[in-house]
Amino acid sequence: MPLAAAGVGFTVTLGLLFTLWALMCYTALLLLEVYQHVPADMGLGSLAARYLGRYGQWVTGFCMLFLLYALTAAYISGAGELLASSLNQWLDWQLPPAAGVLIFTLLGGAVVCIGTALVDLFNRFLFSAKIVFLVIMLALLMPHIHQVNLLTLPVEQGLALSAIPVIFTSFGFHGSVPSIVSYLGGDIRKLRRVFIIGSFIPLGGLYFLAAGDAGQYRRPGLYRPAGK
Repeated sequence: MPLAAAGVGFTVTLGLLFTLWALMCYTALLLLEVYQHVPADMGLGSLAARYLGRYGQWVTGFCMLFLLYALTAAYISGAGELLASSLNQWLDWQLPPAAGVLIFTLLGGAVVCIGTALVDLFNRFLFSAKIVFLVIMLALLMPHIHQVNLLTLPVEQGLALSAIPVIFTSFGFHGSVPSIVSYLGGDIRKLRRVFIIGSFIPLGGLYFLAAGDAGQYRRPGLYRPAGK
């Protein structure tokens, strides 16, 4: 996200973060309202077939398939390239990015094939580790923030549009809504808290991350001071 928002400026990034978070959280709560009238283990396809008919089910299935395949490809590509680069640096290997993608896919696929319990354990561990490292990084970045660097706007307004898809994916948890509803037994009150608080956590992390990144130094080629 910091790379995608590098040419946007902190003010615009902040506006995009809160707008997209509110939109995605609201739509998730709307979807949760539907689950008050159906069994907790019903999937999105079955929901679409019940309320939108056969064609609605096809459109919903295609949209979810397209979204999940796109996200999977993006995550595998990025994580595989990072894995190959790290192994090359640590072990003095010469792995191409494709090899890193293959290794990451095999490891991730093995975890998924073993069972849901292991996936849940890995998610908890990785998420906790991410929070710890994020706090450490922010603690190192925050003392070096300059307020004037936060009052910036993009030179090219189109840069904000290019950042929207990346920020959008940070709050795109809707494909997991049926699994979460089933996992919590359809407890609507608890699910509302989970969706609101759970989506607010990445919002807070991305806010401080954007502030830490944009406030470090002024980029005259991309930014101009607000009001000047």
